[in-house]
Amino acid sequence: MTSRKEVEDRILRILREEFLKHSSETLEKYQNQINSTVRWYISSLPKHIASHEADDLASEAKMAFMDCLKSWDPRKGELWSYVSVRLKGSMQDYLRKRGGDPVAGIYEFVSSAADVYMAFNNKSIVHEEVDRALHLETAMQVLDDKEKAVINGYYKEDKTFKEIGKDISLSESQVSRICKEATTKLKIVLKSEGNQ
Repeated sequence: MTSRKEVEDRILRILREEFLKHSSETLEKYQNQINSTVRWYISSLPKHIASHEADDLASEAKMAFMDCLKSWDPRKGELWSYVSVRLKGSMQDYLRKRGGDPVAGIYEFVSSAADVYMAFNNKSIVHEEVDRALHLETAMQVLDDKEKAVINGYYKEDKTFKEIGKDISLSESQVSRICKEATTKLKIVLKSEGNQ
């Protein structure tokens, strides 16, 4: 006798096949929600990144949506609930890979430099990278407590401006402004230390 789970799994396979056969129609149905999510995410980025990456982020979101059709399990919730979380993660990953996320790029640089140092323990290979990593710690000292909380929350913990605002009792727009100003401060300090 066939178990309930086996029947559900068969139905799920059929559903996925149908979604994929009609993926363009499904994409069209959710296009406004996808566009809205992309606009929301872009609004949290620095203007120079948002203006250069907007089209690519929209494409990345569409591809993430199509991937979600392949892995969505209706037993665990609605399609859009599942997709909306995946879209943000996909766009963040895209920017990190491209190096378009300025402060996240700094943290990734520091981590990779430390990994190389620990793996090879060869000072000649990573001297400059380790030196820069140490400068980042110094650069963070120019930030006040709120700026540090915003930078750490946004770039290290992948929190939204809204989530960070809730943690430190500020509005989303205030957190966005602080993030931009703190990022600029870090860049200036790191650049000036690099020129010494």
